[in-house]
Amino acid sequence: MHLNGGDSAQITARRASATASHAKPALAAVGPWLAQAGLPFLLIAYLGLRGGGYDAIVRGEIGIAAWWIVLLGAAVGALPLVRLSRAVWTSLGLMCAFAAWTALGIGWSESAERSVAELGRVTALLGVFALALSVQNGDGLRRMVGGVGAGIALVAGVALLSRLQPAWFPALEAPRFLPETQARLHYPLNYWNGLAAFVAIGIPLLFALATVARHTLTRALAVAVIPALALTAFFTLSRGGAVEIAAALAVLFVLHPRRLALLLPAILATVASAILIVAANQRGALVDGLTTAAATRQGDEMLAMTLVVCAGAGLIALAIALAERHGVGPRLQVSRRAATATAGAGVAAALLIALAAGVPGTASDAWQDFKDPAVPAASAERFDSASGSGRYQSWQTAIEAGNTEPLVGIGPGTYEYFWAREGTLPTFIRDAHSLYLETYAELGIVGLILILALVASPFAFGIRRFSALDPERRVLLAGALAACAAFAVAAAIDWVWELTVLPVVFLLLAAAVIARPSLSAHGPAEPGRGLNLANGAAATGRASQSRSRFVLPALALAALVAVAIPMAGAGAVRDSQAEVRSQDLSAALNQARTASNVEPYAATPSLQEALILELQGDLGGALAAARAATQKEATNWRTWLVLSQLEAQAGNTAESVAAYREARSLNPRSALFQ
Repeated sequence: MHLNGGDSAQITARRASATASHAKPALAAVGPWLAQAGLPFLLIAYLGLRGGGYDAIVRGEIGIAAWWIVLLGAAVGALPLVRLSRAVWTSLGLMCAFAAWTALGIGWSESAERSVAELGRVTALLGVFALALSVQNGDGLRRMVGGVGAGIALVAGVALLSRLQPAWFPALEAPRFLPETQARLHYPLNYWNGLAAFVAIGIPLLFALATVARHTLTRALAVAVIPALALTAFFTLSRGGAVEIAAALAVLFVLHPRRLALLLPAILATVASAILIVAANQRGALVDGLTTAAATRQGDEMLAMTLVVCAGAGLIALAIALAERHGVGPRLQVSRRAATATAGAGVAAALLIALAAGVPGTASDAWQDFKDPAVPAASAERFDSASGSGRYQSWQTAIEAGNTEPLVGIGPGTYEYFWAREGTLPTFIRDAHSLYLETYAELGIVGLILILALVASPFAFGIRRFSALDPERRVLLAGALAACAAFAVAAAIDWVWELTVLPVVFLLLAAAVIARPSLSAHGPAEPGRGLNLANGAAATGRASQSRSRFVLPALALAALVAVAIPMAGAGAVRDSQAEVRSQDLSAALNQARTASNVEPYAATPSLQEALILELQGDLGGALAAARAATQKEATNWRTWLVLSQLEAQAGNTAESVAAYREARSLNPRSALFQ
């Protein structure tokens, strides 16, 4: 059949239209997946492999990127995907209030530099939270659990490989300045307790996927990964990590609506984990983190065993899932009344056994041991010790700091200075090893209430809507809340807030919990929530009439400034230090003065300038810069010590002695002054 030019053009147009119509659903499906699973996965992988995001510049980059996405998305009407609920605004308001109170704290802080840096940290995390809340719709909870769980599994896998095959990785950082911690797995987060908390957050997510993932292969992979995560946690030798894993699993089992379905994966993963941990504990050179030939051989053995055990657990899980799908094998069903009676009997039996075994007395002895500041040896035997490694003393000092100014605190980011003056141990401590107590110390009762409310918000809103969800969503919600519980416990006993990847994981999961997951796995969503990108025009049309179109851009602009200032100052100081190492003192001085211009209130740029001028032979200029540093941070013992050295070089004996005495009074227990 012959077609003329007009017919050909019409057919081409129809084909193009059909292609476009097929492309829209594809984009509608890919868009939410990228926003709710792909982006969290990439964010966690990036932060995890960049030292956990502890570095101020890495943290600032994440904050600026998140706020730019929020700003541009809100400006063009693409964000939020759906109208933000009251629960979302409440949670977002809590974190905004915490950031605002941190900003106010700059006014009464003894170190404006530290407080501004703390504000930059909070606003960067707020950006991640705002972005995560803005992209939630439809099946966001499922995607977020999957993306976050996969990100944690990837980073934990890298950590495990760094112990089993250290030759594959660059020189590890922590042992170079803390050789006594060589046995404790810390890479790539560079903090062993932080890595253990990271794993503790991931384990309940994988258990949730092992029971309700839509693909049997995904369920099998989730079970297969759990033993590797357990082995990673073991190599950290973190007692806190063990407590966090136990707390997460307890919450998971309490909230899980299908405990019998969870039982088989739990038993399978536990047995596989126990096999790997027992095998690892029999390889002393590997557990001690040595790099000898014996350790290398043991690492090869454990790598092979890990692959075999994990693969075996995955295959068994796959067989169980396939049998369940095809109705093969018995179906265990227990009535609610029987389950409640069994649980009650189990709790009663546990209490009786605990009383008979003298658990209360043991707990009392353990509390006394916890007060002992001695640090247990970095070996598997440390799990038998209840020593707090100085936590009791740091918590005591945090409470004392808060009590000096109970309403407002001593100022954001300044606990280190208070500890140096008033602490009871001759050791350096920057953080109080407790988010809640450090917040009380630095921001008073107001700050403590705000941070507690923020951490509690996913539990309050999640449990409130728990009964309205279908069984699959309940499982996912239980996994997310169990992971949040692991973070909440870790935040109580360690400085996980400063390890950016950990609060980022918590905020991502909290956003998915708070932003109302849909009611049914395959049916309609909750009213006003189950929109996808195919309905983007309607969603953004409604959102354009809401306050989010005005609040989010304004919030983003203010937050970008708060994040950018300390980030730029820290970057300029770091560039100056790099120029000093390359012996370009002129460029180093310019960078130090740039940092001073960015943060005129900060002592660090002035101190850097003083050290550079000393190297250049300009002793008068160095003295002027050092004196300026002491004026900006009068309670920082480092500025006075540098000033003392410079005064001595200038022949000003009396001034040097006075500065030295001031430095010693601000850090009396330091070995430098003994």
